Amino acid sequence: MKTFLLRSAAATMAILAAFTTAAHAQGFGPIADFMVMDVCTGPDGQAVSGIPGDKGCQRHRDIAPGETPPYTLQNFPAPTSGCAAGPVSKINVPVSRFNETRIISSTLRQIPCGATDPDSDDDLERNGASIQWHDDAYGFIMGSYSPVSLSSFESDLCGANRETSRRFFRGWVIGPADVPALGATGYGVFQTKLQKGAASANMGACALRYTRALTTWAVEKISYTSGRALVSVVSSHYSRGAPDGESPGDAMQMEQTFWTREFGLSRWEKWAREDWVHPRSGKSARDLAAQLVAAGRCSPPVHAPLTFTPAMQMSGTENGADLYSRVISNPLTGEQHTWVMTLCEDYTNISPLADGGKVLARVSTLADDGYWE
Repeated sequence: MKTFLLRSAAATMAILAAFTTAAHAQGFGPIADFMVMDVCTGPDGQAVSGIPGDKGCQRHRDIAPGETPPYTLQNFPAPTSGCAAGPVSKINVPVSRFNETRIISSTLRQIPCGATDPDSDDDLERNGASIQWHDDAYGFIMGSYSPVSLSSFESDLCGANRETSRRFFRGWVIGPADVPALGATGYGVFQTKLQKGAASANMGACALRYTRALTTWAVEKISYTSGRALVSVVSSHYSRGAPDGESPGDAMQMEQTFWTREFGLSRWEKWAREDWVHPRSGKSARDLAAQLVAAGRCSPPVHAPLTFTPAMQMSGTENGADLYSRVISNPLTGEQHTWVMTLCEDYTNISPLADGGKVLARVSTLADDGYWE
């Protein structure tokens, strides 16, 4: 359970949302448990060495604000590289400022194995992060920082919260605040606007119009590239939704994130409709999907067929030799489209962290104060 909670709930807006639940009556509790990494503990609750989910870790809890992370989540290298890990390291930790707490999910660029780097590993220009939190209804991503772009996700809650961080609540929804049972699915349409620049620079004015973005979620047991099989909240954020809010409509892209109680954000995938073309490279979605499979850094996505609404069914994953695909169909109209996975990062490659205090200090500086104010 959390040792930190939102102090007051944001004003609730009318949002089209629906849930379906499986036969299991028991859910998994607060989504916050799926947003931060855990630490193994002794009988007294104090952190001890070990990796949550491993046999040697009999007890574990959420890492607390300011607590040193004992391990790091890394992505996977190409199988032919001879490296033990990829170039990205991640920790998912709560950070407190101004008597408020948010969760930072870092993207720290590491020196590739066998390479030399003249720059300091403290060079913040190479690093990035996303900022997350929850209210009484949903967990959500508030914004992100990367070397090439600062972005915040403004929601239509902005009208009542122009000068506070609540303007970023529900801008990119992950799933419900209380995680339902294994096998449960749900969906919602949320008003969102991607804003460029630092969060604090966007205070005051609100967007004139918002995009109605469809988000679906499912609670599944997922097998990751590491071989770990973990109960996961699988959240799919589509670039838009149909006017009736029941399907992706004309959306061409979707980002899928995987959240686990043991590690927080554990995997990220990008999917595109097969007729989508990358606007800069000119490569088709199928070409990019084939490149991803050839790289071999992510395990095939394994998903069962799902029904989210009467107008939205998703097939199981087809893991062919050339690409990974799923079909999203609308049984009411007969329309269907094949979607392919074009990008993926799996962060369940776990390594002990000798300099956790240094990493925590570096991560804590990555996000703008506007997300806490």
